Amino acid sequence: MIQRKQTLFMILSAILSGLLFVLPLATFTFGSNINIGFSILGVDIVEELEGFFSSSYTWPLVAITILMTLTPIFTALRYKHRVQQVRFSQLNMLFNMVFVGLVLLYYVSDIQKIIPSEPQYKIGMFIPLINMVLEYFAIRGVKKDIELLKSVDRLR
Repeated sequence: MIQRKQTLFMILSAILSGLLFVLPLATFTFGSNINIGFSILGVDIVEELEGFFSSSYTWPLVAITILMTLTPIFTALRYKHRVQQVRFSQLNMLFNMVFVGLVLLYYVSDIQKIIPSEPQYKIGMFIPLINMVLEYFAIRGVKKDIELLKSVDRLR
C-alpha cells in the first residue's frame, strides 16, 4: 500500500541504495595531486597501481548493495504481514551496518596500506546511515499499525 508512510520510507531507502552503484564512497590522494576514487564497483586504477586491485575486489560490496536495494522493495510489498515487515526492515538495517563496517574496517584500511593518504568520504558513504534512519522510521510506522490493529481487535 503506497499511501502508508512507512512504505514511502522503504521505497526511498531502496532508491538511495540503488544510487550507490553510481556514487563514489571515498577518494584518496595519490602522489601530489592524483585523486583516486573508490566506489562499490572498484578503485579507479592509475598506471602506477595497476597490479594492486583486481576487478573482483569489491564484489562483496556489490552483493550487499543489491540486498540493500531489494530488501526494502520486498518489505514494502509484504504490507499484509506487518511482523515480517519489521523483521525485514531490521534485516535491512543489519545489511547497512555490515556495509559501513566493511567499507570502514576493511576496504579503506586496505587501500590506505597501498595509498598512504587520508580518505575524503563522499556522499555515497553516508547513504547507508541515511537508510538506517529511514528504516527506523519505517519500523516505527509498522509498529504503530500493529498497535492500532490490536486496539481495534480489543473493541470487537
